[in-house]
Amino acid sequence: MSDVINVEQINAVYLKINTESSVKFELEAYFRFQPQGYQFSPAYKNRVWDGWIRIFQPLKPVLYVGLFAKLRKFCEDRGYELNAPTHLMEGETVPDDYGYEIAKEVNCKFEPRDYQNKYIVDAIRDSRSLSLSPTSSGKSLIIYLIQQHYYRAFEHRTLIIVPTISLVHQMAGDFIDYGCDPSHIYKIQGGVDKNTVAPIVISTWQSLIKGLNKDWFSQFKVVLGDEAHLFQAKSLQKIMEGLDECYYRHGFTGTLKSEESKTHRLVLEGCFGSVRKHVSTKDLMDDGTIADFNIKAIVLSHSIENRKAFKKALGKVQNTSQKYPAEREYLTNNNKRNIFIRNLLWSLKDQNNLVLFDLVEKHGKILEPMLHKEGRQLHFIYGATKGTERERIRHMIENDPIKQHDILASFGTFSTGINLKKLDNVIFASGSKSEVKVLQSIGRALRKGN
Repeated sequence: MSDVINVEQINAVYLKINTESSVKFELEAYFRFQPQGYQFSPAYKNRVWDGWIRIFQPLKPVLYVGLFAKLRKFCEDRGYELNAPTHLMEGETVPDDYGYEIAKEVNCKFEPRDYQNKYIVDAIRDSRSLSLSPTSSGKSLIIYLIQQHYYRAFEHRTLIIVPTISLVHQMAGDFIDYGCDPSHIYKIQGGVDKNTVAPIVISTWQSLIKGLNKDWFSQFKVVLGDEAHLFQAKSLQKIMEGLDECYYRHGFTGTLKSEESKTHRLVLEGCFGSVRKHVSTKDLMDDGTIADFNIKAIVLSHSIENRKAFKKALGKVQNTSQKYPAEREYLTNNNKRNIFIRNLLWSLKDQNNLVLFDLVEKHGKILEPMLHKEGRQLHFIYGATKGTERERIRHMIENDPIKQHDILASFGTFSTGINLKKLDNVIFASGSKSEVKVLQSIGRALRKGN
């Protein structure tokens, strides 16, 4: 006789698992992971912690609802019987072309592409999803049409969570471009009252985590998360647990590399749902949706004297973890290197260019006065730049028929999600150890302009 797992749904966040103790320990081993860099943790080094994070614990037998599909596979692989509520086994029924239908129904100014329709249909059928969709695949249109479905079918209000203030304004602007009534959108940012009756509320996760109020979250039945891999794990979990009456959950991300994501894939799937992927960057490039590109790796040769002096100085740094910051500071303070960056930028005439840096005080503010050039407009964007100002600059560049703009921006404000079609070149003034950050920064130049 096979083992039986009985599932009860506690709320929109958790399932209660009833089964034999031996099976619970199997589940504990199945739903666990070692976070990136666990071996450097003092708790691990002191043998207080074994390096594993357990999503399921036998003494507290609850599991994220979004992991139900993985639980079902766990049972199928072992021949275990699974008893669960019918609504978990069967999703909402919609036709295969429903994405096109909802776009027509709401008079959307854009028709979804075939893969966008698939993302929309899969998401609505499952009630939960985690869409893996690359740069320039039109995630905001997918998000808009999913939101419109829930509002028109059930009058459900939607909370949309994004990682940056820039994306709050950009998402709202995109929705309006698609045909959404501006009065239906409410943007939350620092110092803004969170109370509203608007059907669509867009906020950064940082704004929501401050003064977390479960009663406030109870007004939403739908939550959509854009660039989900950038959410801090503990903050995402707190927000999602606060939304315990929110049964429709959909996340969107361009990457699920566990070593790069701030939140592990298991947690993201638990908070949202199973991963769906219908298109890749290569697919979009092959069909002409995004631009082809060239990468030029420029290697600067430093003088022998400078190399010897730097090697000697670096040898005096005792703490190994401080060697990389020391090397980075040497590069950002190197005047000849900064002059080369300036000359490279100035050589790119009649084009719109993006220069990305990492350190604001130690590099961005050094480069800013150097990059000004007569006949060109330089826009300096970093964390202190207000969201409305970032959006104003974006619209100015998009609507300017003359390519005369240079953007000097920090990685944190411009490497992810920003929709800027009239961009020709990206210059990395700072290096990065993050593969995702580099790839998403390149993605800024892949969007096709007029």
